[in-house]
Amino acid sequence: MNVPVLYWTSGLEPAELAAERRFARRVLFATAAAGLLASLLFLAWPQLDISLTRMLFADGDFTLRGSDIWSALRRFNMIGYGVFYGIVVLGLAGAIYHRGRFRRLAPVKWLFLLLTSLIGPLLVTNMILKDNVGRPRPRTVSEFGGNLDFKRLFESGGQCTDNCSFVSGEVSSMVMLVISLIFVLPKWRKPLMTLLMPLWFYAAYMRVGQGGHFPSDTFLAGIFMIAIAAILYRYIVLADDGRVDASMRNMAVVSAQPGSMFQSNGWKRFVRVHDAIMDRICRAGLALLDRIAPRR
Repeated sequence: MNVPVLYWTSGLEPAELAAERRFARRVLFATAAAGLLASLLFLAWPQLDISLTRMLFADGDFTLRGSDIWSALRRFNMIGYGVFYGIVVLGLAGAIYHRGRFRRLAPVKWLFLLLTSLIGPLLVTNMILKDNVGRPRPRTVSEFGGNLDFKRLFESGGQCTDNCSFVSGEVSSMVMLVISLIFVLPKWRKPLMTLLMPLWFYAAYMRVGQGGHFPSDTFLAGIFMIAIAAILYRYIVLADDGRVDASMRNMAVVSAQPGSMFQSNGWKRFVRVHDAIMDRICRAGLALLDRIAPRR
């Protein structure tokens, strides 16, 4: 029986698949090494965070804090992240609706882009680290005019209770956006890799200069995001070829058997309503994408 299902595999040839796995492994190992060395450096010299932050502190305040230009840039960044995540959701919906490539990306790559944004900046950074580590932000510690005690990297007992300094959410979003595109767009990999460090530095400079984070917060934010993206890319996009797709095909075959709940009239009505809603969403999404990046 030929049952149409969503094609969840990468579609790569065996040689390409092996090369991509090596690339993901190299990225993960290099990131782990850089994160370990940086952590040892900040642990060995805890005042390094203070010294580097002080370079963007003058006349009793942080040099970028209150700047109209940098505030506008920060708002622009936040809007950009929102637009990117919206495009990813629409892209995944389009891939599911068309049961295949959408805008030249395989469905599993759209899924990867969504999961990296949810697991990285949202879950790991904002929900786990920022709300539980307790490290005070630079503008709240006594060294920079605040009333809280400075805590070195990984030190417990911070007096911050929520939305704290470790790690930077905006750096996480910036780095995850770029690194996830690096993985799913091999043809654009080199130019995107040249942009990664400048954009990472730009986001870090802005947040340190506004008193929102210490340099170690911004560096490790990027390290964590790259590691998460590499792991998800290896075990979602580059999973055993055909394993996920075969499982879905088996489910589709079972659901097509007489007597299955998926053959009931109620389920068929649900599918018709679902397809009608998805059709409207995808048409609206295509219209929006065509305004942002018209199809050739």
